[in-house]
Amino acid sequence: MKNNRNLKDKNILFLVHNYNSFQKDQIESVARYFNKVYVMVRYKPISRIAKWFPIKFFKKYRDRYVIDLMDIPQNVEVFRAPVYYLPFGLFNKLLGFSHYNAVDRMVRRQEIKFDLIHAHFIWSSGYVGMRLKEKYDKPLVITGHGYDVYKLPFYSEWWTNKIKVIGNSADLVITVSEGNRRKLLEIGIPNPRIKILPNGYNSKLFYKLDKALIRKEKGIPEQSKVLVSVGNLEEVKGHKDLIEAVKYLKKEYPKILCYIIGGGSLHDYLKSLMREYDLEDNVFLVGYLTHEKINKWMNLADLFVLSSLQESFGIVQLEAFATGTPVVATRTVGSRELIKSDEHGFLTSIGNPKEMAENIKKGLEREWDEDNILNYVEGYSWQRIGRETAQEYEKIL
Repeated sequence: MKNNRNLKDKNILFLVHNYNSFQKDQIESVARYFNKVYVMVRYKPISRIAKWFPIKFFKKYRDRYVIDLMDIPQNVEVFRAPVYYLPFGLFNKLLGFSHYNAVDRMVRRQEIKFDLIHAHFIWSSGYVGMRLKEKYDKPLVITGHGYDVYKLPFYSEWWTNKIKVIGNSADLVITVSEGNRRKLLEIGIPNPRIKILPNGYNSKLFYKLDKALIRKEKGIPEQSKVLVSVGNLEEVKGHKDLIEAVKYLKKEYPKILCYIIGGGSLHDYLKSLMREYDLEDNVFLVGYLTHEKINKWMNLADLFVLSSLQESFGIVQLEAFATGTPVVATRTVGSRELIKSDEHGFLTSIGNPKEMAENIKKGLEREWDEDNILNYVEGYSWQRIGRETAQEYEKIL
């Protein structure tokens, strides 16, 4: 069991929506235990249009945001399964069928042989996994991450029944938090079928750097109070509340700096809010950045702030911890499970900018023990999570 030798002659098929970020990291953390790893990405042909039309809406569909083939292990092979659909209404309900047809066609065309299926997200990858399990008689693992657990199943009775059937078809349902586990139980997936395995962070991408040197490189005065936040510029990330919190903090820290990394539909609205609050010299929308650049921004911060209205886990918090940076986060399901001690950060009420400002002030005035934070986050390394995941695979096989 220690070295997971029982998997060395096995092949695994992963079904994912993207091959980047946490899906890529998790797959590569278990790749060393297998003979061959096949990854089937739900590919949107719209990404080809995005190449030629520089429209904001298409940006997130570009290849580089969907598939990252940098430094992949030799035994990992990535395939694009083209799926044509529109992400709303009836099209969402039909997505499972077209996704399954695209994957099964690719499996047959490439003559892919696998011993185990692992689908990331219950819909639509989990549905595809369920159909493949029926056809090829192979065991199935499904990981429920976020919206597919706490949001989608509760849209309607149709969605509740669909997610329940998919979840109960799996030999194991992995999810990332206790809050998610409770939602799965509510849907009707029995407890023995569920295993909590948190997401991890990539220690090759996020690590401690010299804060003074990075600030000098960016032209930020060493004594400045600096906040950093990472997340798509969408309503669920609560950046409106963060900007309002900076408005309150500016009274005490006139030169406070807040850098928000990410892009999205609320860019122009947030810019107008910054103008309204006279924060154009205090809050900056940095845009999309590579992990390497995000690591530098996290290292120069006094505090990392996660203002989300809903968050099933929040890997960015782990990435901040990996740089020794404390976190102020809203009291979402995921953050409550990650920030268990005020030695690592503070929790604040969701949608309460004044309270957020108070907690940020408390965080700016506290002397933090970086070593304590760095020691804490080691328990969430992908190496450890990968080992535990491989042990679950062994039990099934």
